[in-house]
Amino acid sequence: MSGVPRWVILLLGVGLILFGIAASQGWIRDPSLAKADYIGTTDVSAEDAKLYRAVPFEWRVTSNAGAFKGDDKAFIRIDTSGERTVLCGWVRLDKAGASIRATRWLSEARLVVGDLKVTALFIAPVEKAPGDGLNAGCLRLDDGVRLPADAAMTLEGQPVRE
Repeated sequence: MSGVPRWVILLLGVGLILFGIAASQGWIRDPSLAKADYIGTTDVSAEDAKLYRAVPFEWRVTSNAGAFKGDDKAFIRIDTSGERTVLCGWVRLDKAGASIRATRWLSEARLVVGDLKVTALFIAPVEKAPGDGLNAGCLRLDDGVRLPADAAMTLEGQPVRE
């Protein structure tokens, strides 16, 4: 590196540090992701559960013990009755370790709703049944983002590390 001036190396270092700060602060985001806010949970009665749709997904998790994959389904509802569209969902923890791995995969997955992508992190892992204290996690989309209640939904993501 005798031909590269010191100021170029210094400038490159400063640029990398600024990029790291911007990425850690969330200033650099996936442009395909819609802006949304996690707003907490909502109680799901047995009657309300009929408004949720099953969204099947295949998860893949790697660890020091090997690679694991499986399938599960999340239950998701698109609520357009308020000022802003709200997505609520849950995944049932009924398959022991496989359910834990499914929720780990969901923590980094994306929910594709029509032509929109949002983080699937809002989908709450639950052990209870609807009407028995089940609470679904909810995500509120930014103003102006409207979805039809019957929009197609899929979950997508890469294998994640356990």
